[in-house]
This record gives sequence, C-alpha cells and structure tokens, in this order.
Amino acid sequence: MKYLMIVALILVTAGVALADDTFGLWRQVEGEFVNHLDIREVTTPFTLYITLHDPTVFSVGGYEVGITVPDLILILAASGPNGWTNYGDAFNQIVGYMTPLSTYGEPVVVLGQIDCLGLDVLPGPASVVYGAASPASIPGHDGPVIANGVNPDQLIACGYVTGSPGVFWFSDPLATRTETWTDVKALFD
Repeated sequence: MKYLMIVALILVTAGVALADDTFGLWRQVEGEFVNHLDIREVTTPFTLYITLHDPTVFSVGGYEVGITVPDLILILAASGPNGWTNYGDAFNQIVGYMTPLSTYGEPVVVLGQIDCLGLDVLPGPASVVYGAASPASIPGHDGPVIANGVNPDQLIACGYVTGSPGVFWFSDPLATRTETWTDVKALFD
C-alpha cells in the first residue's frame, strides 16, 4: 500500500513522459518528490526511492544498479516490494522479485528504497551516482538494467532520468538552485 501511495504522488507531480527505461532517485518532501537534500540536513534520517520511468515492459522481474554515495552518508537499509530479494548489497543491488512488479500503464514505478543517514554535515556539494552492478549483466553497459518480468532472460539496458549518472544531489540551497521532479520533466517537454 505504501508503494501505491508513493506512485500515486509521483504521478500527480509527473505530467509528461520522459525517455523510456530510465532510473531516478527521489525523496519525498511535503507530498512532492525532489532529487536533492540540503547538505546541512543530512544528519536527519531520510528515505530515497529508486524509480523506473516510462518502462517498455509490462512487468519487471528484477533490476540491478550500482550506487555510489558520498563518504559521510550511511545506508541503513535497502528494501522493496513484491518479495524483493537483493542478491548484492545496498550499494550493489542485484534484485529479483518473487512476483514480477507490474508496470502496465504506469509512467513511474518504485523499484526499491534505501534508508539513509548522514554521519556529519557534508562539507560541500556532493551527489549519488548510479552505475552498473558488479558483475554487470550486460557487458559494456555502465548503468542500471532491468529484467523483463514476462521473460526474465530479456535484459534491458536503462538510462538516467537526469541524462547523467548523477541522480541525486546534496547541496547548499543558498548557493545553488535545486530541481524538483516537475523541473526535470520540463526538460523533456
């Protein structure tokens, strides 16, 4: 139920389609999804949602992604829906679902979540970066991958909703302008 509410809130803030099969990373703030956090607030626990935008399959049987976080950020736990099983770890997610995760008609699907805590205030801007899991299932592709839920042997190389591997930012809001999901989507209008 929690994932359905998250997807519903994402859909309300979405509006238009992004590139197919792209991964994003978001946190929820007062009902809106944003891809940033003030560097002074990282010592408060926060949850980041791993998302798949505009899937080209009817269901996802699993996914893989390598996640690099700044040194002062601690990942407390990683979890997901539908009998989510991570065969890697919080930083090297190689995930399978007991029941494929339906994507039919959904522009955005929450694949998993990571609960985080900053060990100290970050000294300056930093980002969370996605890359390939290790070992990579698609040789030569340095990014996330999904498995088709109907045919798990079909692996699909995915891109990034931001257009680059940096998918979430820690910044000083007084020094830089941060983006919301709506701002990012406007780039694709």
